[in-house]
Amino acid sequence: MRIVILLIFLSALPDALVVPVLKDLFADRYGVSTSQAQLFLAVNLLGALLAIPLVKYMRQRMSGWAVVSSTALVDGILLAIMWLPIGFAGTLALRTIEGAVDVATFAALFQMLGRSDQQHRAWKLGLGATVLVAGLGIGAVFGGFLTKLAGSAAVTLIVGSVSCVSTGILAIAFRATLARLAQLAHGATRKTASDEQELHEKPKKIWPILFMAATDRATGAILTAVFASFLLSGLGYTPEQRGMLVGLPLLLMAIGAAPAGWFADRFGALRTRTLAAMVYAITLGIVPFLGANSMILAVALLVLGVAAAPLLPASLALVLNTHRGMSGLAAFRAAGDIGYFTGIVVAIATSAMIDSEQYKVQTGLVCGFALLHALGTAISWNALREHLREN
Repeated sequence: MRIVILLIFLSALPDALVVPVLKDLFADRYGVSTSQAQLFLAVNLLGALLAIPLVKYMRQRMSGWAVVSSTALVDGILLAIMWLPIGFAGTLALRTIEGAVDVATFAALFQMLGRSDQQHRAWKLGLGATVLVAGLGIGAVFGGFLTKLAGSAAVTLIVGSVSCVSTGILAIAFRATLARLAQLAHGATRKTASDEQELHEKPKKIWPILFMAATDRATGAILTAVFASFLLSGLGYTPEQRGMLVGLPLLLMAIGAAPAGWFADRFGALRTRTLAAMVYAITLGIVPFLGANSMILAVALLVLGVAAAPLLPASLALVLNTHRGMSGLAAFRAAGDIGYFTGIVVAIATSAMIDSEQYKVQTGLVCGFALLHALGTAISWNALREHLREN
């Protein structure tokens, strides 16, 4: 399992390396506007959608370690090419393909992790979620540091490429270990490379879980983009204070993912996910009204982070319970990307409003997305309640 955790960490680093230096990397390099530079992140959504048929095709013909190694190596090659001065349009085209292979790597690694221990599936997935979020956080910090050290934001693409290539090489080097994990997942009774053949149980409906993934990521985008940039700045908090207040729930979400997965294994993934999601939505809805008191706001954000911790591991466990294999995990990742993109677009669309209207609108947005999250939870609970008997 340790090698899978390491591969998750390495594959997560490139996703965040470029985020803090988008303007330097594209606006300054190719002369595009800052808004156009955001397209580098947006086209990743299209790549995520393309990953669903790609994963299905690959997994019918390749073992899990082969999917990880091939997609990670291709990812690294694409990032290295993007480092070259190929123009902004060419970079976007390659980024779309890179988004697809990145999702395929994610799906293959988390399937291995989830199937490595049928009795403690959510705990293992929570551990993977902790490492994933840690990789994203470290990548974001590392990206800014590298750019300052090297004097060029393009270095983040090379470092990301090295990280992906390392992932691919390690997957090849430890292919025997990764293959044994796959065999343990089904009692080593069938030694087939085909994921679709392994899933001899009838697939279950997955759309409610995809809905949950979309609302989770959408509220996450609103929390970081709207709450941090607009609400807190309008209340007079310094950038350092804003960073600490927004970083608090994200840190707790990362640290708490593995323990939350442990609870999900014992009390049921859907039950744990539903209770946590309702607390999360309620807390998110009241947070905008607590900004005047920093202490109360910090406590509310602490509760928000603890409530958010079970969302990812419990949802991943539910995806694996649908018996849809890597295709289901790829669809889960794509749904989350769609939700995140929607939240960012809404935040950007309202950012041009005049100051007298902006605060009220942004407060309404946070509350509206919190309500959407609660409704999504209720709908998903109703659609998936039969899982309670199974868990």
